[in-house]
Amino acid sequence: MSDDSEKTEQATDARREEFRKQGNVAHTKELGSAVLLLAAAGGVYALGRFFFQNFYELFHYSFGPDMVEAVRHGDFTEAFKMNGFKALILIAPVAGIAAILGVASSVAQVGFLQVEDALTPKAEKLNPVEGMKRVFSMRALMEAIKGILKMGAIGAVLYFLLRGEVHQIPYMMSFSIEQICSYIGSVVVKLLGGVGGVMLVLAGADYFYQRWDLEKKMMMTKQEVKEEHKQREGDPMIKSRIRRIQREMASKRMMADVPKADVVITNPTHIAVVLKYSDSLPAPQVVAMGADVVAEKIKEIARENNIPIVENKPLARTIFKTMKIGQVIPRELFVAVAEVLSYVYRLRRKRR
Repeated sequence: MSDDSEKTEQATDARREEFRKQGNVAHTKELGSAVLLLAAAGGVYALGRFFFQNFYELFHYSFGPDMVEAVRHGDFTEAFKMNGFKALILIAPVAGIAAILGVASSVAQVGFLQVEDALTPKAEKLNPVEGMKRVFSMRALMEAIKGILKMGAIGAVLYFLLRGEVHQIPYMMSFSIEQICSYIGSVVVKLLGGVGGVMLVLAGADYFYQRWDLEKKMMMTKQEVKEEHKQREGDPMIKSRIRRIQREMASKRMMADVPKADVVITNPTHIAVVLKYSDSLPAPQVVAMGADVVAEKIKEIARENNIPIVENKPLARTIFKTMKIGQVIPRELFVAVAEVLSYVYRLRRKRR
């Protein structure tokens, strides 16, 4: 038999939302790195000539006759403008793409996350003992193991990719600048793509581990589930009291409508049904009804306000069992109700 203190129950929606507000979500940093590397490989492959052209112009200007003239005359304004513009062209696309991909990879994993609770200062975070526990915890050990595996996998990929390129180095002595840049670009694309692919695999494995670890942390004891259900649904005694107050308020509103009615139809002792009719209604409307004590109260109010009380056992029972307060009389009861109202109107005319 499992103890109530053991975490054997799956996390509820409220528990998951609480963890989410604290910033505890399944998230892997490797996904952003993998996407960035793969995007960089695609960018170098697609925009290699563009980068080469701008880098070549930057290199040629920095070590060419224009820079020599700037040094001789001590005027570096034009040199700064040229170098700054070219550096911006080379860096801005990479930085912009990196920022966009970093945000996109985070949103893809956890969505738009608000972590006000995580930013709230907490005293336990300043406790050195708790800090040492976090440093030497199982989570820290797993992070260290993941770091070692990641470095080993990247090192192995780099070795296998570069092993075949070592024999190409002596032949580069006869290459032109464009050939060298083209060769280096192809090697860079190969390295970025290979490392990015490995990082993507590691990111997938890490993400599923993070989800498993988070699910384990969020598990609840049977007592915690009971307490949460009680908080969400409310105390049964309080709910019962609220329902009683609601019934009392509804009964008061119903009794207030009795003096405005046209007739009270009785059982005659156990049931009382109150009907009202006006030109604005498609048919007579049930404004109040009740049994036993409530029926007696209705009849008492009716007598005080000179509302006719008519005995009709079948009609009173049918309306009481099949209808609710506020509904109008259905077509199948039109004749029976019309007879009662006709009788009531005749009594009124005689009284006048």
